[in-house]
Amino acid sequence: MHIKRILPILILLSFMSFSADAQLTKKIGSWCKEKQVANNLDVAFTLGTGGLGLEVATPVTRWAKLRAGVEWIPSFNVPMNFDLTTFSTDGIPSDNFSDVQALVYRFTGLEMDNKVKMIGKPSMLDFKLLVDVYPFQNNKHWHFTTGFYIGGHSVAKARNDKGEMPTLVGLNIYNRLFTYFNNLTEDEIFDVYIGGGNYLDPAEVLDLQERFRRYGEIGIHIGDFKNGTPYYMKPDSDGSVSAKAFVNRFKPYLGFGYSGALDAAKRWNVGVEAGAIFWGGVPDVITHDGVNMTKDLKNVRGKVGDYLKFIKALPVCPSVNFKISYTFF
Repeated sequence: MHIKRILPILILLSFMSFSADAQLTKKIGSWCKEKQVANNLDVAFTLGTGGLGLEVATPVTRWAKLRAGVEWIPSFNVPMNFDLTTFSTDGIPSDNFSDVQALVYRFTGLEMDNKVKMIGKPSMLDFKLLVDVYPFQNNKHWHFTTGFYIGGHSVAKARNDKGEMPTLVGLNIYNRLFTYFNNLTEDEIFDVYIGGGNYLDPAEVLDLQERFRRYGEIGIHIGDFKNGTPYYMKPDSDGSVSAKAFVNRFKPYLGFGYSGALDAAKRWNVGVEAGAIFWGGVPDVITHDGVNMTKDLKNVRGKVGDYLKFIKALPVCPSVNFKISYTFF
């Protein structure tokens, strides 16, 4: 068949298809408007206990609205200081830190501080899927909300400040020397090699043994184990100390809120919402050496102890959010 005869037929079929699609779209639009389902789209900016957030929302029935979005806490630093403590082999604190400082400087030239500064940082990023239920048909301001948050397993971390590396390296060296000299036998005190074909004088070895036993080990007294034994955090092999906080990835949510229009066209709206995020029990705060500070320890010191007391007192995470939204259609 000649192309001139086919072309009008194709154009007619395309027009009929377009008209059918347009009619179907119109019918769907009319039904959505009548049933108040997906007949508008709201985009909102939120600010609250979960940080900053973005949301999109649309009605799914006359009395319910579906919301989806993300919340994240921008990175910021929380400084924390911990005291270094000398302690005997049975864990009893002693007051010999100045002697240890002098001994470390003599062997290594490193100047140790009496405190270690750690920097805590939140790392929270969650996706949320929520349903707002409006129980009053004649009042669309109040709503109840249910749904869930889902995000990362780790929500915060803390690590020593880089400026603390000389102190932590000196701490590691001292503790290794403490172990070495305290484990020497009577015969081995004559064979303490110091390099260059030289050996340490046995009298000096005996003097160092006596000093190490008197001074004790050194660490960061974070708190005590449940049985009362002190827990002293020591640096790992690379000379650093750290901890991470963990929660469940999936977190159910319940809340309620109020919203109202700012303009006559009811396109700009503001709202507030309060609720609770069920994070599956007390978060785990685990140090680099595997100690769970929320479950294994008591009497945790300083700001960290205050934070842990606050976390343990809350079986759920309270949530308060303020938002401003715009309705596009």
